[in-house]
Amino acid sequence: MALDVRMGDVIEMRKMHPCGGSVWEVVRVGADIGLRCRGCERRILMDRSTLRRRAKGMIKRGAPVDPAIEEALFGSGLETSEDGDK
Repeated sequence: MALDVRMGDVIEMRKMHPCGGSVWEVVRVGADIGLRCRGCERRILMDRSTLRRRAKGMIKRGAPVDPAIEEALFGSGLETSEDGDK
């Protein structure tokens, strides 16, 4: 299963960084994921499988690159009636 990560995501890691922070922001997406520590601004690269194991949870999602693609993949999230009935 692919890891759904996009620019601007804020991720909490299981282990703390030596600076004391455990919150990281995604700054690069590709074969490797670029992360920046929110505490000390240190930047690292981590492969997707390692990130999947070490991530504790998603704190905040970044903006989608293309909202039309997001809607096609995950739906709009809003249920609307075609004929306007309530």
